[in-house]
Amino acid sequence: MKRIFMIGYSTDKGGVEAYIKNISSQLEDKYEIILHWPTMSIDGKEWVVPANRHNYIKYQQFWRKFFHENKFDVIYYNTCDIVSIDLLKFAKDADVPVRIIHSHNTGNQVVAGGILGWFHKWQERNSRKNLHKYATDLLACSKTAGDWMFDGRPYTIIKNGIDISRYVYSGTKRQNVLGSLKNAAGKVVACLGRLDRQKNPFMSLSIFTVLCQKDRDTQCLFIGDGEYRTELEAKVQALGLRHRIIFTGGVDNVNEWLSYINCLLMPSFFEGLPFALVEAQAAGIRCLVSNTVSQEANITGLVEYKSLNAPVEEWTDRLLELASMPRVDVSESLISAGYSITNTAVTIEKIINQGLKVCK
Repeated sequence: MKRIFMIGYSTDKGGVEAYIKNISSQLEDKYEIILHWPTMSIDGKEWVVPANRHNYIKYQQFWRKFFHENKFDVIYYNTCDIVSIDLLKFAKDADVPVRIIHSHNTGNQVVAGGILGWFHKWQERNSRKNLHKYATDLLACSKTAGDWMFDGRPYTIIKNGIDISRYVYSGTKRQNVLGSLKNAAGKVVACLGRLDRQKNPFMSLSIFTVLCQKDRDTQCLFIGDGEYRTELEAKVQALGLRHRIIFTGGVDNVNEWLSYINCLLMPSFFEGLPFALVEAQAAGIRCLVSNTVSQEANITGLVEYKSLNAPVEEWTDRLLELASMPRVDVSESLISAGYSITNTAVTIEKIINQGLKVCK
């Protein structure tokens, strides 16, 4: 059985993690998939990744030994930035034949200033310049994600496929969520994703605050976790809105929550092609997103765009209108557009097999 080293998984419940989980479930019967993790057990031997990335000599020694002692046929590097492509380089040095890099974003999630910021920009330029030496296949979740990361080089768009049937609206799923909440509501608007800079959650909070003032029957949800959660919760507490604006934390049953909410809000600063929007459309709910989100995300016509510079009142008024509209079953449209996980898996398998064939 061919072996894939899959990079990009973490304890976060974000889009990259969803992609890796989905694609691995489709490929695991045909390939042995090893997930990159701080501690990995492979063929009876335990590997502990050096914690200090800045001790580059130790870091380099570890990965060179790792790739030379463990035979991989494929390295699949899922990433939201191109600051470092070291693992692709080490994999090439160890003669790993298929070396994939997959862009999942259109900007850096971490923006550093000063010397560190300059160093990151230098690393990005250097990585883009040398990418052709180390990667055999360039993939991206959208055109904007590919254009941003690969700087004019040809790449293949891989659609963020999901198990569409899991997300179609169900009264049972809605009741499961209702059973876990103290207060139900007539209209439910939610943000789904990490509470970090990229997702612009403080703008979401401003919108939620006005929503609560305009409509007493509206409930607002932050579904996800992240570095800004504590600060956001403190602001909600100070506003006296903790019963109206609810933080669920990271959840494993996103499909059930999407049967509960009426509208999705996403005022992100930048995105690749968000999994949350594919999932929300599968659930038949309307989405109001910033105009910095790729137009490719509007697969079914359920996604509307608004400028981040538009007044908060414009966002809230439109959200209330969208939240009042009935759901639409667009599952067939998603399947036809190629957003089923089986379709995505077939494409990935073809890329891997073609690469292995060429390297024979």
